[in-house]
Amino acid sequence: MASKRWRAQDTLMSGLLLLWFGWTIAVAQSATIIRQFDQAIAIPLHHSPQWFQQAMVSYTQLGNPHMITIITTIIGMTLLLMRQPRATLFFWINVWVLGGYGNYFIKQIIQRPRPTAWRLVQIGGYSYPSGHSTTTTLLIGSLLVIAWDLLKQTPLKRSLLGLGTLMVLLMMISRIIVGVHYPSDTFGGLMLGSCLLYLSTRLTAGHRTGPIRLKSRS
Repeated sequence: MASKRWRAQDTLMSGLLLLWFGWTIAVAQSATIIRQFDQAIAIPLHHSPQWFQQAMVSYTQLGNPHMITIITTIIGMTLLLMRQPRATLFFWINVWVLGGYGNYFIKQIIQRPRPTAWRLVQIGGYSYPSGHSTTTTLLIGSLLVIAWDLLKQTPLKRSLLGLGTLMVLLMMISRIIVGVHYPSDTFGGLMLGSCLLYLSTRLTAGHRTGPIRLKSRS
């Protein structure tokens, strides 16, 4: 049963990867469907209540590189104190290596300029994919994977999944509201982060928790 479940998940994530490739190509070519997608989502968000926009300006700061470094360092050290060095490595590699370098690599290939019509904060660099969306997906997703490995209470797991999903969604919305990303950037970042998380999770199955044991030479 476990093998069949994994095969089904592999197929699903392969489909998501293909969708991401197609989406990325459409973004690079400025396809009509991408422009329509961006307008349909961005315009209502830019007309959202003032209090919500201000809240998103504050929330989006949590995804800035220096804040991500602080947050991931604290979480990783906490996992180490819980005697979970494998979980710490899984978490740090996902966020710092896969999230940081994976997103940067794609940005340099696509080189999509950021939107300029609406700005609540200032930032440079390229637009696609959203680094905040990619990194937040990997950060929250990695913690959820670790929680699934360590926790036994199913209701708690479901609550954490709901909270984590909301946090990622709000980060995606915040990047659109502050005017530094198109909606297609954040959706691309979500897909990229999800694919990288799944790959990491798949490769580390059975090796994500507990102490690191070095094999002794006889």
